[in-house]
Amino acid sequence: MSRFFLFPGQGSQHPGMGKSLYENSPGARAIFDETAKLNAPSFLSTLFEGSAEDLTDTRTAQPALLAASVATVAALRERGIEPDGCAGHSLGEFAALVTAGCIPFTTAFGLVQTRARLMAERAPKGAMAAVLGLDAEAIQAALPEGVTIANFNGPSQTIIAGTVEGIEAATEPLKAAGAKRVLPIPVSGPFHSPLMLDAADAFAAALEAINMAPPSIPFISSVSGQPEADPGRIRHLLSEQIAKPVRWTEVMAVVGEVDALEVGPGAVLQGLAKRTPGGPTVAPAGTWDAICALS
Repeated sequence: MSRFFLFPGQGSQHPGMGKSLYENSPGARAIFDETAKLNAPSFLSTLFEGSAEDLTDTRTAQPALLAASVATVAALRERGIEPDGCAGHSLGEFAALVTAGCIPFTTAFGLVQTRARLMAERAPKGAMAAVLGLDAEAIQAALPEGVTIANFNGPSQTIIAGTVEGIEAATEPLKAAGAKRVLPIPVSGPFHSPLMLDAADAFAAALEAINMAPPSIPFISSVSGQPEADPGRIRHLLSEQIAKPVRWTEVMAVVGEVDALEVGPGAVLQGLAKRTPGGPTVAPAGTWDAICALS
């Protein structure tokens, strides 16, 4: 059996994620045990037994989500379910690249640790908000200076990012343009906006130090919104990712009307796919029970 694998981004993490995989899948357990060696012995305790607050810090959330997603791939493969293509929403791209054979898991884990540290330490003061019920073109036209689109998530949801003052100033113009709701997102910085260029430039240096192989299966970048196969090009897109918008609407269009899996915790990508005409039908695959139900 094969499905298109979609990997969630930061925000999908939750306490206990991956625990059922650790308890039932030898392959998943090996991935989690490796993370404990790469991080700290307490890492798995935080992941499996910690609180939501414990996973809020970007420096914990990003490596934890990568580990849970790659462990899910191992469990799926044990059940005979292979990817026929992959894509990841922002952070999820690192799990996708591991799955596509571009980089080893240990390399990806180190990169994500660096990425998380840079995003935590070099994020300027800023804010993000979800705009519901208004198309991206109308949103763009209504945005004040200092605010840009951060995530093109689908026809009914777009994320904006910018200065605190800019986000506050954007609310009324967006509602006047027809937005149903403008909801603040509890994040620590204006991610996927030009305000993150300092962190993006620093991460580019870390990427230059790694070797990357061409993907063995189709890989769709959430930065370009298109299939990418050249390792140098993929490395460049990853370096831009922190400060560039996520083009998930375009990713969904390229994936098309196929059966796909949300390979990792949560149901964010399932919800976005349901609201995107012409996109894939996405089933959950973040727990042992969900994986068993697929085969």
